[in-house]
Amino acid sequence: MNRKLILLLSGILALLAVFLMQLYKRNLASELGVAGQRIPILVAREDIAAGTQISGTQLRVKAFPANYLPPRFIKEDFREDIVGQSSNVNIKKGTPVLTSDLASTQDEVRLSQIIQEEMRALALPVDEVNAFGGLLRPKDHVDVLGTFQKPGSGAIETVTLLQNVTVLAVGNRLGSGREAASAKGRRASRTTTVTVLVTPEEAELLVFAQDRGEFYLTMRNEADVDAEMTLAGKNFADIFEPAVIKKIQKKRSSKPGLNIIRAGGKRRR
Repeated sequence: MNRKLILLLSGILALLAVFLMQLYKRNLASELGVAGQRIPILVAREDIAAGTQISGTQLRVKAFPANYLPPRFIKEDFREDIVGQSSNVNIKKGTPVLTSDLASTQDEVRLSQIIQEEMRALALPVDEVNAFGGLLRPKDHVDVLGTFQKPGSGAIETVTLLQNVTVLAVGNRLGSGREAASAKGRRASRTTTVTVLVTPEEAELLVFAQDRGEFYLTMRNEADVDAEMTLAGKNFADIFEPAVIKKIQKKRSSKPGLNIIRAGGKRRR
């Protein structure tokens, strides 16, 4: 075969490979939920020790997918407001700088400031047991389950309502750590609510559902952000069918299972 023709075909194949790789990356980004709008926020350019007065050279801008913005992030527009403030925690290189990391804004930050645009904060009623015995923390991710009576049939069924929901606050704790520190030496306040970050449509779903059944939360690993799992509801037929139970148990991985708690709300028919 002519050498020039071989080189031409090689070049075409290389361009085709690049095109297919870019197409694959776009499809993968879409499946993982990291495609679409990205928000530029401030991250640490280097390690910032607690008590350090933050300088402009210690900050840089990084675009995060809108679906995975950390609670209490700081947009790049507020860079000048951050410069000169002191950090009250160690901030690792490459991690987002949060309002809760800043000593001078620690006591001033409000819940409304950490709610992403076009999202809503919704408080779910809980008690100490329902909050994992105090182990549930802001920035944790949970799934929301509910047990309801199906209209018409009267059958009771448990279903997963929402997956991968971010916890904004537990009680009055927004994740700063200062509230927990000030509670030493005195009785800790009783947790009565868990505030989660949801869309307006999800808020409607949860408000409607919590008046008609009982809520449960399952805690997720912080790196587990997959919300595409399809789960069928469970009822008495599943509980009393050995084959179904055996099938469910086989799916359990070798890693520790999720803890399940009841997240408040009295069942109403």
